Amino acid sequence: MDVPIPTASTARPDLGEDAQVAASAHLGDSVTIGDGAQVGEDVTIGSHVTVGAGAVIRDGAMIGAGTSIGDDVTIGERASVGDDSIIREGATVQNGSVLGDAVCLDEDVSVGGGARIGRGVRVEPSTRIGADVNVEDGTQIGESSVLKGRTIIRRSTRLGDAVTIGKSTEIHAETSIGNGSRIGSRTRLEGSFGDELEVGTRTRLLGGSTWGDNVQIGDGVKIETDARSRFADDTQLGDKTSITSAVVTGELSTGDGVTIQGRAGTSELHGTITLGADSRLDGAITLQDGIEIGESVQIHGPSGAHPDEVVTQIDGHCEALDHAIVRSGTKLGERTMIGSAAEIGHRVTTGAGSVFGDGATVGNFSVINGSVLGDSATVGCGVEMGYGAELGERVVVEENAVIEQYARVEAGRLVPRGAVVPGPPA
Repeated sequence: MDVPIPTASTARPDLGEDAQVAASAHLGDSVTIGDGAQVGEDVTIGSHVTVGAGAVIRDGAMIGAGTSIGDDVTIGERASVGDDSIIREGATVQNGSVLGDAVCLDEDVSVGGGARIGRGVRVEPSTRIGADVNVEDGTQIGESSVLKGRTIIRRSTRLGDAVTIGKSTEIHAETSIGNGSRIGSRTRLEGSFGDELEVGTRTRLLGGSTWGDNVQIGDGVKIETDARSRFADDTQLGDKTSITSAVVTGELSTGDGVTIQGRAGTSELHGTITLGADSRLDGAITLQDGIEIGESVQIHGPSGAHPDEVVTQIDGHCEALDHAIVRSGTKLGERTMIGSAAEIGHRVTTGAGSVFGDGATVGNFSVINGSVLGDSATVGCGVEMGYGAELGERVVVEENAVIEQYARVEAGRLVPRGAVVPGPPA
């Protein structure tokens, strides 16, 4: 920012009692210097500037026209303040900092050395801005906030009260962050964030989504979700969670290392959903409210390799225990329960309340309509099981067999290919 050196003027500044102005200082018309204020060597002060009592303007500083410097303010060496700015009582602008036009620093604000504050920025009382921070035009920063060194705040951002932002973090343009939030170092944020946000280090939350209050985000998290996503209050994402090509509307909780990657299509997660550590959702998948996914579960959607692939759909209140696998195109009805290490094949359809025991396996294109499969049961491709049918432990049902409604197959039995197991007599 360039502050013009005032031309010679016959008007003398209005000097308060014990005010000191160096002989090499350049002062414009209608300048007022308060009691006990000090103006150093080679300082340039534009016209119609007021410098409050006890203020100190150090050597080489530049103050733009129409600016008000409050009582006990300190402007460091070679620092510059633009036109029509307001620097209120007790504020400090350290050496080499640059403040644009129409900036307002409220009481007891501190700006570190080498910082750059853009046009029209408003900083509320007792906020600390670190060295080499860059705050772009039109940003508003709430009171008692802390911006640590080398942080970048892009244009028109809104930071609430008592916000802490770590070193070398970047906040994207027009982002808003609520009161009491804490953002770790080397992080990038974009979107609208509620109060009491907690974000770890080296995290990326990009795409302009909306986030509720009391959200907790771990270290190394990478989220790229657009404005369609609305993360509810109390969302918790563990360390190294990754979400791309997804729409999230609700309260999402993930353990460490969870991956959600839409790939061939957009994944959709609606409502309250819990994903255990190291679980992976890969492809176009739709999850509804109340779903609980254990650790190291794999749920696959379409890969995009075949045009007839369909989205994987998991209805509300389903549960998949640790190490379960669900292949692409599967449709799980409400309250379906998948046991540990169970594997559900491609384009399997289950009715509401179906149960798959630990280690159970279901082949491609089978239909399980509210049936129960015991632990380690094996069902081949194209099998149909009627409502209320039950397979005991270790049962093997070969491909294209039919298990009718309420039929029961005892543990360890074999149902041959294409066989029909009738239900009980009416």
